[in-house]
Amino acid sequence: MKIFITGVAGFLGSHLADKFIHLGHDVVGVDNLIGGFRCNLHRDVKFYQADCCDQVLMKDMMAHEEIDIVIHCAATAHEGFSVFSPSFITRNIYEASVSIISASIANNVKRFVFCSSMARYGKQTGTLNQFKEDMKPMPIDPYGIAKVAAEDTLKCLADVHGLEYNIAVPHNIIGPKQKYDDPFRNVVSIMTNLILQNRQPIIYGDGEQKRCFSDIDDCIYCLDKLMTDEKIVSQTVNIGPDEEFVTINDLFKIISNKLKFN
Repeated sequence: MKIFITGVAGFLGSHLADKFIHLGHDVVGVDNLIGGFRCNLHRDVKFYQADCCDQVLMKDMMAHEEIDIVIHCAATAHEGFSVFSPSFITRNIYEASVSIISASIANNVKRFVFCSSMARYGKQTGTLNQFKEDMKPMPIDPYGIAKVAAEDTLKCLADVHGLEYNIAVPHNIIGPKQKYDDPFRNVVSIMTNLILQNRQPIIYGDGEQKRCFSDIDDCIYCLDKLMTDEKIVSQTVNIGPDEEFVTINDLFKIISNKLKFN
């Protein structure tokens, strides 16, 4: 198959490319390199540096490459920043998503997989953060709102035009090739960033608050199913462990030991 990956130079997109090239598929990818890096790219990826919001270019690119499956990973995933720069963030979430969906439909792509976000759930009551797919989305910031809007638009257009789709909702993915120079997002990245500078991370409270993380390989396994399993269609699927929690204190110890920090 010929697979088109948006955000292919990013953390998740590059791992997907590696996986599908290993399985013998042809991979075409696009990335504007706002958050991705060329060094993440597998040498066999046919890479285009371009903006997903350029719908005409995306349509022509998919037509030229004769794409079978599209997975849309590209996103400016700055949830907190979205309340200060909503136009920039929502353009790179909603407009980019609609552009890629439209280009896929125009080229009769067989299946479209959209990578959403746990931000879709917002503040749910009485759940201990154990989000379920049947919960009503209640996003609380422009980033989450844009993700839900993209999901709803995908469902609408897929129904009208007969496009197979699935929606993946990964949670807190960690692994190799993760971006560690961002001091504001992802507690693992924040701690690693500070430790590499020989600075002490700040742990709020007693440090016994717990977080749950998803290994990149587990996430790729699930996305593979959503992309290729003919029995899984029109599904929204949360990706993440249910019970593998770690305290912030223990997380600091694990990262410190890995980086040999004293």
